[in-house]
Amino acid sequence: MSDDRRSETRIDEKTKIFIEVCSASFDNTSPANIIICNSLDLSANGLQVEIDQEVAIGAILRLCAEFGDDETLYLVGETKWVKPAGEHFNAGFELYDAENTDIIGWKKLIAAMLD
Repeated sequence: MSDDRRSETRIDEKTKIFIEVCSASFDNTSPANIIICNSLDLSANGLQVEIDQEVAIGAILRLCAEFGDDETLYLVGETKWVKPAGEHFNAGFELYDAENTDIIGWKKLIAAMLD
């Protein structure tokens, strides 16, 4: 999802994103490792975030996007790229059309933002 390969329109939108980089243990003795970050831009099939730590390229992770108090969407995405950006990193995620996610709601929300 680098600048050269993205085909859909991007929306400059700052929203809170939660990235689960490590799931909780099956017996709940170890909690999930979740990074809280902010989006830089959104599109129908992906998003770019500013993040405090590097994440592995190719990792398939669970994401949660909060749009104020109105809407929370649960998604699955693959880390496509990560670049240093000063004290932070910028990372691009391609969203998957996965079962038990809110990908349809995400696409509808993005479409509404474009109108």
